[in-house]
Amino acid sequence: MKTSGNTILITGGTSGIGLGLARKFHELGNQVIVAGRREELLDEIAAAQPSIDTIALDIADPDSIARVREAVAARHPQLNVLINNAGIMLPENLLDPASLPVAENTIATNLLGTIRMVYAFLPLLADRTDAVVMNVSSALAFVPWPVTPTYNATKAALHSFSDSLRVQVADAGVQVIELAPP
Repeated sequence: MKTSGNTILITGGTSGIGLGLARKFHELGNQVIVAGRREELLDEIAAAQPSIDTIALDIADPDSIARVREAVAARHPQLNVLINNAGIMLPENLLDPASLPVAENTIATNLLGTIRMVYAFLPLLADRTDAVVMNVSSALAFVPWPVTPTYNATKAALHSFSDSLRVQVADAGVQVIELAPP
């Protein structure tokens, strides 16, 4: 992946790893679009760095993804990098049925959200020069932490999805990168 001159959409870009990536890529000379759920954090980013574009996105909502796709395609037709970083990590007690909604929300956000983003944005990236899809998984995909079983499972599934995606888009010129932080 080239490190400057890109137009980059980062999901989950309002805090943590996503915000760190947004700041660094912007510093390196990229046009950065930060997408996230929390409007107040998006407003803070826009106020602190007006040249970073922001857009509201609920990664677990297919309609929100469709709206963001249309907005980004219109405002940033040169988009060439998608960084799927949005995710949640919550503890679960597998002996407690009340934890099931946590598991379902984790799957909707971490796995289905990323898959939906790929389906929505890949047609914009295919055959584009220097196109990249970066999926942020986790080292917990490989060495799970018992406190977060569904999180671990979604990141393992994302690893497998990324491997398959890499093979399927190779001829379309899209590079697939998996970032697996500890």
